[in-house]
Amino acid sequence: MKTIQIWGIKINPLRKTEIVQIIEDHILSGKGVFQETGVNPETIAQADADPDLRDAINGSDLVNIDNMLVTTCLRLLGYKVPERAACPDIFELLLSLSNSKGYSVYFLGAKQEIIDRMLEKLKIKYPQLKVAGSRNGYFRPEEEQKIIEGISEKNPDMLFIALPTPQKELFIKNNKQRLGTRFAFGVGGAFDVQAEKVIRAPGWMRSIGLEGLHRAVQNPSDYGKRYKKYYYPFLKLFFREFFNFKRFKNKGKD
Repeated sequence: MKTIQIWGIKINPLRKTEIVQIIEDHILSGKGVFQETGVNPETIAQADADPDLRDAINGSDLVNIDNMLVTTCLRLLGYKVPERAACPDIFELLLSLSNSKGYSVYFLGAKQEIIDRMLEKLKIKYPQLKVAGSRNGYFRPEEEQKIIEGISEKNPDMLFIALPTPQKELFIKNNKQRLGTRFAFGVGGAFDVQAEKVIRAPGWMRSIGLEGLHRAVQNPSDYGKRYKKYYYPFLKLFFREFFNFKRFKNKGKD
């Protein structure tokens, strides 16, 4: 698998279709749990300051690029990145695959009203989808063991988790072998998209990296705080790497 080692973490610069094929191959193999993690500026900035989150990312079997800014920055650093592999897009492809192939799915995270709305819409969109179970993301630490047991009893082929970072990454890392699933994926706000609480940007905006702006317009207070808190630290990491890259290139010309 193609791998980039940068900013203290690994990243797999793969196309969405490649990722889905790798996941299906693993499910069909009957082996243990395959963990996928998506990274964006927020995740990368948090991982730089949080060793546990960094370990959770590096312990994943596959790390997709969930953001156009990260995609662009990697390209500026000379890495070959074929496309942005956004978590909502991969989630959609996996739902479609599960609907057609009969794989069972479990949803953990978000508010109960979001879960309910998403399930209603998925029944219409994917009528053959086997939903093994669901649980909202609001629970106390002492309830976690019961939730893990509930997921394991359902034995889903795919587990999708919509909890905040680093909660979703650490939940998978700490419970990976007890979840009773073949595949675990932290999908961020993808439940909100399927429930149509959040309307995604049109394709042309996504292709030029303006999906974040589109989200910010829908919820300026939340996204404004997040951009201010995490994008500046991420850009510092990028420019540090960029200037090291430039010095290395210039040295090679001497």
